Amino acid sequence: MRDHRISMNSEVPSDVESRATDPGEPGPVKQLPSGPSPASGEGNRVWHVPPFRYSALLRVLTVHLSRAPWPWGEHIMAVLGVVQGLIRPSRFRWALDWARGQRPGPLAARRLALSLLWHRGRFLAKEALVGVDHLEILRRSSVVNGAVHLGGSAAAKPGNLLLGFHLGPAVAPIVLRAHGLSLIEAVEWPLLTPGGEQDPFLHPSEVLPIYGELPSERARELYRARRFLLQGHTLFITGDGRIGKELFRIPVPGGDAVIRRGWWILRRQTKAPTLPVLNHSEGSRVTVTIYPPLPSPDPDAARDLDMCREHLSVVITQYVRRFPGQCLSLAFAWREQER
Repeated sequence: MRDHRISMNSEVPSDVESRATDPGEPGPVKQLPSGPSPASGEGNRVWHVPPFRYSALLRVLTVHLSRAPWPWGEHIMAVLGVVQGLIRPSRFRWALDWARGQRPGPLAARRLALSLLWHRGRFLAKEALVGVDHLEILRRSSVVNGAVHLGGSAAAKPGNLLLGFHLGPAVAPIVLRAHGLSLIEAVEWPLLTPGGEQDPFLHPSEVLPIYGELPSERARELYRARRFLLQGHTLFITGDGRIGKELFRIPVPGGDAVIRRGWWILRRQTKAPTLPVLNHSEGSRVTVTIYPPLPSPDPDAARDLDMCREHLSVVITQYVRRFPGQCLSLAFAWREQER
């Protein structure tokens, strides 16, 4: 079994602080300075201020709610999510459209729409880690299933490619880190200052930006991701979202899940074991599930694409049917961003 545990003061290999411009073979990996010593009492702290990824008003709200004992802030944000949805008819209408797509009765559709709004508020709190200032809270409030599928040895190359999706709260990477898994996260949105005031819980070595607008930027970012995998590091990347070219669609009740192609290119170039990762919320508790890896890449690209579509269709369709109230991206997230 590969040992993925790391201490908070271990040196982390990375060159993600600067953009790679050399198209040649990967060079030696830089070593970054070690982090805080666990003996100092700061080694397990997540941050000193909440992250700022949304509006200024939401940041003020999360700062104040973080003063309350966990998980009271999450409960309050969940209620506010319902209130906001009810006073913004378009959001409630989108939630109701999604709920009707699951084909329940009229009353059940309204309950499901309210569940979507409830989870939207709770997920915002979870993603901002409202009330969470220590990794121990994350460990106690989460569970990781399927870690046995990571397999391999500590020196195995290439590393694992963890394939996440915008289903459930977007906290899988930090939950996996809290449980001892060393990984690099490919992020779709600009992080203002990783390791600084805006995102002090992230060391720059743990972030790989992949939000370049130009094709040349995207190619360079994927090349760096390829380097990390070939060096044996675990990379977490999302398979859906709004970044990258469309690979295929998976029909689900109420709509389509659009799958992007960046991860598939990495899989074919590196032959990295590709493991789907999904998470769901049960109240304040988060469960992250690591699924068995997809079959090894087929030499024929068309057959490999069909094989990936078949396997991911089963995973995602089962999730949507089991947790329709937690599929925020399918219900209305992308529609909000396109307004």
